[in-house]
Amino acid sequence: GLYGVAVGRFFFGESMFHRATDASKVALVMLCRHLAARDFALLDCQVPNPHLFRMGAVELPRAAFLDRLYRANLGPDGPLPRVMLPATL
Repeated sequence: GLYGVAVGRFFFGESMFHRATDASKVALVMLCRHLAARDFALLDCQVPNPHLFRMGAVELPRAAFLDRLYRANLGPDGPLPRVMLPATL
């Protein structure tokens, strides 16, 4: 699984965890789909690493990150609803 904090249309990922091999990868894919369906602007992974780059993450310069943060929070609020996603696919 994973958890984080939603602010406006931004989701800040805090931590990923798993008991089964690659389970956190599945959780990340499902979160990305969930956020995209709700028009979130960005998922902040916070710490760049090879695992996240393989999953499609890109590193943004600070100015670009702040610009996206500002623009994402000008529109209607997009909080992540409190829902339980199924544990199986």
